[in-house]
Amino acid sequence: MVKTRIAPSPTGYPHVGTAYIGIFSYVWARKNGGKFIVRIEDTDQNRYVEGAEGGILRALKWLGLDYDEGPDVGGPNGPYRQSERLELYRRYAQELLDRGLAYRAFETPEELAAIREELQKKGLGYGYDGRARKIPREEAEARAAAGEPHVIRLKTPETGVTVVHDVLRGNIEFDNREIPDVVLLKSDGFPTYHLAVVVDDHLMEVTDVIRGEDWLVSTPIQKLLYQAFGWDEPKWYHLPLLRAPGGAKLSKRTGHTSLDYYREAGYLPEALVNYLSTMGFSMPDGREIFSMQEMIEAFSWDRVSLGGPVFDEEKLRWMNGKYIREVVSLEEVCQRLKPFLEKAGLDWANDAYLCRVAEAMRPRFETLA
Repeated sequence: MVKTRIAPSPTGYPHVGTAYIGIFSYVWARKNGGKFIVRIEDTDQNRYVEGAEGGILRALKWLGLDYDEGPDVGGPNGPYRQSERLELYRRYAQELLDRGLAYRAFETPEELAAIREELQKKGLGYGYDGRARKIPREEAEARAAAGEPHVIRLKTPETGVTVVHDVLRGNIEFDNREIPDVVLLKSDGFPTYHLAVVVDDHLMEVTDVIRGEDWLVSTPIQKLLYQAFGWDEPKWYHLPLLRAPGGAKLSKRTGHTSLDYYREAGYLPEALVNYLSTMGFSMPDGREIFSMQEMIEAFSWDRVSLGGPVFDEEKLRWMNGKYIREVVSLEEVCQRLKPFLEKAGLDWANDAYLCRVAEAMRPRFETLA
């Protein structure tokens, strides 16, 4: 069974990029009669924002991305918050230590900075040279038992290549000499992304990992971890990142990126999903207006383009207006107008009157707000 996931971090508002990846993950799961799950990756406590998780989950539901497993609905492989799975990560890190596939490293932040500077002078891009590999196991265990701060690092191969097969991009080779001994478990006992994502995807039975192309460079590290544990790796799909008009990476500086903004500004979730779906996918007949169910029925990966998709707010506004005027029924438009009228402090005599006014103004509608 195909099982996909979306794994947002609660570090701020729900982002259109999260929705974009979520749509493709959801569609692929539903296309195959599989399951779509949500996992909250909240191990970066320094960036955690109170209330962000709830906002993300509400946004996914508003878009119609109903998930089968998640932090608020449960499931057979929970918990679905990484902060509630810390003992699992520690156990698997210890397994790698016991098998000689990882090691303890005791450098201070100042020492690590000096190592990075030394490597940069030599023209080497990675930030650690593996020197703690030479510490005898007995000495490392004694220092850890004495309470000396340390991290646990993966012992990566020093020769050869690691080949990642991406469904959309084919085989990609990574020189093992350029893959650093990444930290798996930090000195505070929290895992890094690499360890947590591999353990979670395996235990949650994720078969297909669909994410942005910015994660492609981390995939060889994760493949090495799958091999270290003796687990089957999932299929990898790395979608192109959304771009702003002009080609810059989509961000708050280049336009509105919050899903909350579009909801409050009177955009229809169906229109936003439709527009984000066209950021890479095209229907066989070339039409731009289609429902999520129609996308599911027509979907295949050979219809996904790797060209940099441009998120154009003006085009989204046009599509939203088209939905209001031509796709959604007048009765539905009237019902959806009510919260915006109430927020504006406006009243209406009755529903029939509201619909007469909405019908007269509908040709000019671009949003409901």
